[in-house]
Amino acid sequence: MILNKDINPEHSLYFIGSLILNELISSRNEKFDYLELYRGIQNNHVVSMNIFTLSLDWLYLNGVVDIDKGKIKKCF
Repeated sequence: MILNKDINPEHSLYFIGSLILNELISSRNEKFDYLELYRGIQNNHVVSMNIFTLSLDWLYLNGVVDIDKGKIKKCF
C-alpha cells in the first residue's frame, strides 16, 4: 500500500503524502482542521477519505506532522 504496484501512482501513500505536505507548506495557516486539510487536497486531486487518512497516519508515524489540540501541524 505504501508503494502501489499498479499503474496509478497517484493512489500511493507517497503521492498523497506529498500532496498533504504541499498543502501544509504552501498555506499561510500553521494548523489545519482535519476536514479543512482534506478539502484543500480535494481542490486539486480526487482522493478518497480512506487513502487520505492512511497517508496522514503515515506522515504522523514518520514524525512529519503532529496533532496539537486537535489541529494538524507540520513538524519542520
